[in-house]
Amino acid sequence: MHAFRFKYRPQPVVFKEWRQTDYIITDPQEIASRSRDKDKVEVVGTLLRHANNADLVVVAIVGMGGIGKTTLAQLIYNEPGIQKHFQLLLWVCVSDTFDVNSLAKSIVDASPKKNDDANRPPLERLQKLVSGQRYLLVLDDVWNREAPKWGRLKDHFKHGGMGSAVLTTTHDKGVAKIMGADTHLLGRLEDRFLKEIIEAGAFSFEKKKPAELAKMVHQIVIRCCGSPLAASALGSILRTKTSVKEWKAIASRSSICTEETGTLPILKLSYNDLSSHMKQCFAYCVIFPKDYKIDVAKLIQLWIANGFIPEHKEDSLEAIGQLIFDELASRSFFLDIEKSKDIRGYYSKYTCKIHDLMHDIAMSIMEKECVVATVEPSKIEWPADTTRHLFLSCPQQEGILNDFMEKRSPAIQTLICDSYVQCPLQHLS
Repeated sequence: MHAFRFKYRPQPVVFKEWRQTDYIITDPQEIASRSRDKDKVEVVGTLLRHANNADLVVVAIVGMGGIGKTTLAQLIYNEPGIQKHFQLLLWVCVSDTFDVNSLAKSIVDASPKKNDDANRPPLERLQKLVSGQRYLLVLDDVWNREAPKWGRLKDHFKHGGMGSAVLTTTHDKGVAKIMGADTHLLGRLEDRFLKEIIEAGAFSFEKKKPAELAKMVHQIVIRCCGSPLAASALGSILRTKTSVKEWKAIASRSSICTEETGTLPILKLSYNDLSSHMKQCFAYCVIFPKDYKIDVAKLIQLWIANGFIPEHKEDSLEAIGQLIFDELASRSFFLDIEKSKDIRGYYSKYTCKIHDLMHDIAMSIMEKECVVATVEPSKIEWPADTTRHLFLSCPQQEGILNDFMEKRSPAIQTLICDSYVQCPLQHLS
């Protein structure tokens, strides 16, 4: 800047008109309960039909990303008949890391009946947990194609009571085949339900739908390719578009969504529609692992610390950060926003999660700047000196970090250790 004799002249931050919104404008479960009722009845029937079956029943809900697999699994899980039939109900999100011991530990930790013998191997604890119990285990978002891993886990599931079942969601038919599952293919959502989702997002602030824009909803529905996630994202984008020209521009884009590519293009479109500082704030969230419960207040403080929040003379950085979070939440970038309880049972903080596909978008943007280490040290792939943000939640994390910092000299801006640090951190300066 000095070499070219540039002068720094701070400009007032231009804000869009912030509108106070609820995190959830419409109830997606209400639409899902109507739109997926036939699928729910079919899968519930399959699970209950095997009540006297001594063999473990595995059912897989298969469909493309954003089609509503997890939402359907939630409807099934909460069905009164299912709640009454099974003695033990468990839900675990698997995502792209299928480590048998870690998964066994997660399953045990998800149970209200978990045993406290933490010194025993996780698989032994799992076997003890399910032994004699008629259980339903939901393994959400499974990517594993390694049959031996599934076989090893299944050997311990077999100790459950008669009629026990595993319900899994996956985008990959090959995964369902490896698991020996009865496959339920989840098709595209009917256009009339997609229309409901889009209108709920696009006209959420309108007392009366503008006639010209309402006529164009059908064009937007076509672009969604049956994906409720795409419909939700498009509805959020269209909320700020008030002219026919803007709507036509969205409807005519060729890369919005295709059955071949899934909903990544539409989600990238949602990202491209953000302001520059909101893009930074969202992309930064990739520092947290998939399915991680993010402390919202902590996230805002991290945004501030990294300089992502623009200053405003009338509002504090925390207030602006909260507005940015609310806006991102209203655009479906965050989900499962809820109050968490502390160890005393009091509601203490807001937490949220990021949809897996949104996480993939953020990862594609941040590339080598973030490292998330949640597995064994030998499996961690450390990038070059481009690393700026580190999240560690693995054994011997102090040794990993010290060794990494001794060999390389990256300019670390964020370090999050998600478990106790028992040794000094060296070379950090």
